[in-house]
Amino acid sequence: MEMVKILIGSCGGLTGLYLAKVLRKMDIGERFEIYGFDITTKVPTKFFLDKLFVISRSSEEKEFIDQLIEILNKERIDIYIPVHSEECRVVSKYQTEILKRSRSKFMISPYETFKMLDNKANAYKILKGIGLKTPKIYTSYHDVDEFPVVVKPAVGSGSRGFFICRNREELELATTIYRDALIMEYIDGKEYTVDAFFNKKGELVTYNQRIRIKTLGGAAVISENDFSIDVRDQIEKIAAKCKIFGPANFQFFLTPENEVIFTDINLRFASGGLPLSVESGSNIVKLLILELLGKPYNPSEFQSDRKKRIMYRYFEEMFEVTEG
Repeated sequence: MEMVKILIGSCGGLTGLYLAKVLRKMDIGERFEIYGFDITTKVPTKFFLDKLFVISRSSEEKEFIDQLIEILNKERIDIYIPVHSEECRVVSKYQTEILKRSRSKFMISPYETFKMLDNKANAYKILKGIGLKTPKIYTSYHDVDEFPVVVKPAVGSGSRGFFICRNREELELATTIYRDALIMEYIDGKEYTVDAFFNKKGELVTYNQRIRIKTLGGAAVISENDFSIDVRDQIEKIAAKCKIFGPANFQFFLTPENEVIFTDINLRFASGGLPLSVESGSNIVKLLILELLGKPYNPSEFQSDRKKRIMYRYFEEMFEVTEG
């Protein structure tokens, strides 16, 4: 049985921790050594890794890429899994250099796709151009004629910088603090996340739809499968317009009038509810490893069972003595 060395990027968060744990249990006829990196050693994921590396923030692009390539080569990493939004964006930007200077394999969408979808105002224009509905964007707070409205960064994910403004005073305060944020209509409805995986040809292999019942820092901690409306056609429409490779997640609202309104497209693993999709049969993590190792698989074996399954995420304490 061969040894496959896997490096998990930005491994200190929920996604990195889950990946380390699920890879430990994965059986595809290979033995895994699991490494990870973060900006600090104070991350719980290290208890599930063979080795943890400290690396610069991905926003320090040149330092980050040089240090990443050094780890890939020194440790002879076979598979690298980018995790964090900023990390994925930077890796996509420098993927030609990474591939040229190392032997490691990874899957990331093209940088052109990131540029198309990163900025929500631009992404919404693209989605509207292919016939999909998105929230209305106001040019300025003077144009807002109905409350509540949402103030959200044009680039970014999660709940950082997200405000619901119920009157003009709250809106003026929010737009003063976040001058470059977008002002969007508030969508009343059921919020969905769709976990998806696209192969090396950009074809949708599998997806799972779920509602986020409870979140913490933008990540789902209670989530439930929900296929009461199916958006496969819309996702494939987006992928036909924008090249998407590997894991991605889509967020939309279903209004009381049964309108589907897309709000976000993230070219990475979802930060909270991924375990629910894997448990439901849509094993995006295993698909990623099989694709990168060039192993054959039957897509029909990776489809969601669509059962009304609920995921409950909870905290567990871990301890480490560093002195005394």
